[in-house]
Amino acid sequence: MILIDYADRYPDVVEVLSLPDRGYDIRRVPRNINLGWNRSQAKGLKTDYFMISGDDCQYPEDYARLIASRMTNERRTVVASGRPKSGGSLLEEHSPSGSGRMVRCSFWKEVGARYPVRAGWETWLLYKASERGFEGKVFDDLVFEHFRPRGAEHQFLYWGAAMHALGYHPIYAFGRIAKNLVIRRVAVKGSLNMLRGYVLASLGSSDPFILSFESSLRRFVRAQQSRRMASVARSIVTRRGG
Repeated sequence: MILIDYADRYPDVVEVLSLPDRGYDIRRVPRNINLGWNRSQAKGLKTDYFMISGDDCQYPEDYARLIASRMTNERRTVVASGRPKSGGSLLEEHSPSGSGRMVRCSFWKEVGARYPVRAGWETWLLYKASERGFEGKVFDDLVFEHFRPRGAEHQFLYWGAAMHALGYHPIYAFGRIAKNLVIRRVAVKGSLNMLRGYVLASLGSSDPFILSFESSLRRFVRAQQSRRMASVARSIVTRRGG
């Protein structure tokens, strides 16, 4: 393996953490990211940025260097990624991809230096950035290959639960599900599972993975989405009136 070879050649720079294979469990993704970060801190590694690659991806040459360089010039950008491609098609992205994202370390420490082990952890980081006046950014010219289909294991159930956990406005949440059904960005089964996940989370669950985030963040998310929906409604009325 490439990483093991690099770890042998550059032991002061690369370390491979091997964990037992216990099968698929989405909860282990944020836990393993936290584990990697904690290990880097224990070794005294000091960097301005760190990159997350939690899926099977192939990145263009100088991907990490280019994103870090651009983030250095754009101080408000604290999370950024290129644009993923899957199955030969570019994916529609309005916010940094979960895999392939670069995170500014100072901001990461500001929000606790760990991902919450909860559905919606990737989007949580983006809303925490927005809440603090920062932003996430997608660099469309940096295209990378995302080999594993999204939602392949949980079939988008946790995407629905995440929307409730983050405090999505119900109209916004149902609109997102309906849009997926219409444009088939997510297959019908996946869209229905998103709805199922949202409803299950709203009814309450003993599963700590789909519990709600802090109330202050949920209020922020809902207020932001309310403003966005109001802006869209005004633009529609203006166009019709014109």
